[in-house]
Amino acid sequence: MSCNPSIGGIGKGHLVREIDALDGIMGRVIDDAGIHFTMLNSRKGPAVRGPRAQADRDLYKSEMQKLLLAYPNLYIVEASAEDLILDDATNNVQGVVSKEGHEILSKSVVITTGTFLRGKCYLGRTSYPAGRHMRNSDEVEPPSIGLALTLERLQFPLARLKTGTPPRLDGRTIAWDTLEKQPSDLPPPPFSYLNNVRGVKMVDHLIQCAKTYTNAETHRLVMEYQHLLPDYDGGEGAGVGPRYCPSLFKKVQRFPDRERHLIWLEPEGLNTNLVYPNGLSGPYPPEIQQKIIRSIPGMEECEIVRPGYDVEYDFVDPRSLRHSLEAQQVKGLFLAGQICGTTGYEEAAAQGIIAGINAGLSAQNREPFTLGRDEGYVGVLIDDLVTRGTNEPYRMFTSRAEYRLSLRQDNADLRLTQRGIDIGVVSQERREHLQDRTLKIQQAMTTLEKFSLPRLEWAAEGDVFSMQQREGKHKTALDVLSMPDVTLPQIVSIIRSKAVTTASAKSDEDREEFANFDVPSLVFDTVEANSKYYHYLARQEDEINRWKKNNLIPIPKNIVYDKAHFPSLSAEELEILSRHQPETLHAAGQLQHITPHTMIYLHNYVLKRKMHESSPSRRKVNAPPLASDEADGIF
Repeated sequence: MSCNPSIGGIGKGHLVREIDALDGIMGRVIDDAGIHFTMLNSRKGPAVRGPRAQADRDLYKSEMQKLLLAYPNLYIVEASAEDLILDDATNNVQGVVSKEGHEILSKSVVITTGTFLRGKCYLGRTSYPAGRHMRNSDEVEPPSIGLALTLERLQFPLARLKTGTPPRLDGRTIAWDTLEKQPSDLPPPPFSYLNNVRGVKMVDHLIQCAKTYTNAETHRLVMEYQHLLPDYDGGEGAGVGPRYCPSLFKKVQRFPDRERHLIWLEPEGLNTNLVYPNGLSGPYPPEIQQKIIRSIPGMEECEIVRPGYDVEYDFVDPRSLRHSLEAQQVKGLFLAGQICGTTGYEEAAAQGIIAGINAGLSAQNREPFTLGRDEGYVGVLIDDLVTRGTNEPYRMFTSRAEYRLSLRQDNADLRLTQRGIDIGVVSQERREHLQDRTLKIQQAMTTLEKFSLPRLEWAAEGDVFSMQQREGKHKTALDVLSMPDVTLPQIVSIIRSKAVTTASAKSDEDREEFANFDVPSLVFDTVEANSKYYHYLARQEDEINRWKKNNLIPIPKNIVYDKAHFPSLSAEELEILSRHQPETLHAAGQLQHITPHTMIYLHNYVLKRKMHESSPSRRKVNAPPLASDEADGIF
């Protein structure tokens, strides 16, 4: 797996759920190999919650290999791919050539080179060709030079990106008792929908992680020894690394006023003492890394087992790909992962399942399979890459999606599994599981819509049920559950207790339905989320449709991009808009780091301002509120 022995997170966890919905195996493997599970943003609304799991690295590798070796119709050849076989007349791909000169013929090929494409590792001022270090030795894995030269020969647009991995620490030398612990969630939330009932395999062997922080001394060392950091090939020597997962040096440099930065200490497995210090990457010389580590509370006597390092590698401008991830200039050739300019294990896997599906469809001369931005985060990811490109390692966040209220981690199977069934990539087991979940959700939502009480009777159940008189005499359970502080367990209890007395029970069958009402754990999160966002979804859909129709509207030249006029925009977005001064909404949407949420806000601002300026009073207007902003209280 990747350098970080974890799966998921905000946005990334959504991708893993979508991969699982299409019958990819990542979710099932982490459910069997995970030793720490948590639902991030659990105190916020369903749209931005994200599952994350810490893996036992050895166990993950073992479970993944076991699943792959038993996978029907999959044949694994262990070799280094050195070149492509192309048809001289059509330039269509026909297979690959291994380093040993063996030819493997194929109608389609997927390239997923990770950090190996002309990879170079950096440790201090020393650099050496490598894709990465071996985990259990001082050896390195060699880079992929042949494929880089092939892509260069085929005139693919290539550039350089970098990433970093922190040092591995000896857990026996960490003062765990002085640190704040983070236990796993109980029960641990599984990734795979197929495991919603069974749960995770290692539930009786879960570990605790811990957190600590850098301090002023850490920051002094980081800046004092910056002259010992590498000179990279890209970024005019500074390298082009991930903006949203920066090295410790970049964090200290970028935020000089911040007194500390969070470090998570994550054990790499049940049978190893290795610890991964999440947030401490930086390719200083080993002796400097040791000084930095020992400046941090709880690690005053910590020993480094293996120093951290950076790796720089080639990537292909993803704008040279189609939405199927097929290369525009070579039919049958597909790219996925870091070769397309993304970060992370999850983004790579999301592209991999789409590229793999389309490689199979291409070999059968069938139409490509693509996902829209309204269908999944996988669709958002690929559309961003192939239409906008990227000039830094791309990371998925929920803020990149226009439809985040409906693109939740709890409902990926409802959105995507039928799409997978339609093209033949989903198993019978998952098909039956989808049918079962769909039926149970429909039954629960029907009951919530059927049951109603007078407004005053709801209010008698507690302060959270209080409503304004203008909200009508009767309210359904679905209406009431959409209120911010009302929970599904409260509603279930009220429906049961009022089964006999409610006027909405028209028959003995209704009274029995209400008295026995329950929402199974298999669908609980989805029923609650569907209810919470019941009114917002329609409003969001309307806003997005209006934005799509009007994205060529001109932006007034005298707009001031500041917090006074655009309070929900980030400082980075305001700076970008001020610098570029886009003339139309479409032009603003093409700018890097401008999110769909920002585009909707800007769209509403421009329309409201235009309406006010055309009115006789020419009243001064502030940025109008958005439905999505109003919903932030339940995010």
